[in-house]
Amino acid sequence: MKNARADWLFLDFDGVICDSLEECYRSSWLAHSDAEISEDHVQQPPFKKRYRDQFISCRPFIRSGEDYLAVHELLSKGSVPSSQTEFDAKLIAIGQQKLDDWKVRLYKVRELLLEHHRELWLSWNPLYAPMKRLLPQLCGHGKVRILSTKKAEFIHDILVYQNIEWPLERIVYSGSRSKLEYIAQISGKERSLFIDDQIEHLDFFHSSCDSRLALWGYVTEESRLRASKTLNLGDLAQVLKPWAMATI
Repeated sequence: MKNARADWLFLDFDGVICDSLEECYRSSWLAHSDAEISEDHVQQPPFKKRYRDQFISCRPFIRSGEDYLAVHELLSKGSVPSSQTEFDAKLIAIGQQKLDDWKVRLYKVRELLLEHHRELWLSWNPLYAPMKRLLPQLCGHGKVRILSTKKAEFIHDILVYQNIEWPLERIVYSGSRSKLEYIAQISGKERSLFIDDQIEHLDFFHSSCDSRLALWGYVTEESRLRASKTLNLGDLAQVLKPWAMATI
C-alpha cells in the first residue's frame, strides 16, 4: 500500500514520538519500590550501570506500563528475559491481578510526580528531534491520531511542555483494547498507516492498515527480522508528508 492512499495516520507515542526511557525507568522504579514522593523529595533509583543496561535490554518487550514494573520485579530476582516469549511467560507467572495493581500504582506515581515535581517529570520525556519538528505540521489534520498505552492526559502534558498544541481529543489511550481494533473501529473501510515500535501491536498482512515497525525505537534484532515493513527515522518526513500542513 502506498502512503498516499492511506486516509488515516496512527502514531504510537513511547518509542515513536517520545524517547521516554528515562521516565519509564524512573517512574516504574518508584512505583515498584513504593518509594517516597513528597512535595520536597523524590527518591532516586539506583544508577548501577549493569542494572540499567539490563532494564534497557528488556525495553523492547514492553506492551503496557505495568510491564515496566514486571521488569524491575524480575531484575530484582536476578532474572533477565532474553526474548518476548520468555518475558510473556513470566508475566503469566506473575498473574493478572498483580499486573493490574502495578498499573494503578504506576499511574498514581505519575500523578504525584506531575503534582509535586512537574518540570522534572516532563523533562524525562524528550521527543525525537524529527518528531518534534514534524508534529506541529500534523496538528491540523483530523485523521491523524496518537494511539498509545500511556494515558492521553500525560501525553498531552508532555506535548504542551514541548510547545506542541496537539488536540487532546486526538490522543487515544488504548487501554486493554488492541490498537488494531481501535484503528478498525475509527477508520472503518478507509485505509490507514500505523507506526509503532512494538511488533506485537502490528499486523503486516492487514487488509486496510499498513503497519510499519519504527526502527528508531527500542526494537530487538528478532523484531527487525520478523517485520516485513519497517521505517527509518530518516524517511519519516517523506512518509508523513500526505498529512502535513493539512487542515481537515
